[in-house]
Amino acid sequence: MKFYDKLILIDEITSELGESEDREELIVIIEETFHHHVLDVILTHLPSSHHEEFLGLYHQAPHDEALLDYINQRIDKDIKTEIQSLAQKLKQEILTDIRKSKPKH
Repeated sequence: MKFYDKLILIDEITSELGESEDREELIVIIEETFHHHVLDVILTHLPSSHHEEFLGLYHQAPHDEALLDYINQRIDKDIKTEIQSLAQKLKQEILTDIRKSKPKH
């Protein structure tokens, strides 16, 4: 579990996958994709002088929701809103790709 999991909610994506034999592998890829994008948006907004400290705190307790407070205290934007916006956009892109890859009946 990651500190931002409640903000991204990938259930809609996983339900769209159905019961394919690659389902578990695809879920891992989707989770990793979200992870990289979320860390990118955080590190983009967080001043570089705080990167090392944030990554150290994250490494110690990736599930700790207090990390959101840590970030918000150091940036001018609401990081929850930024993550949710990113997640919604990324979710739509992934859903579009999944739907395009499904065979047409």
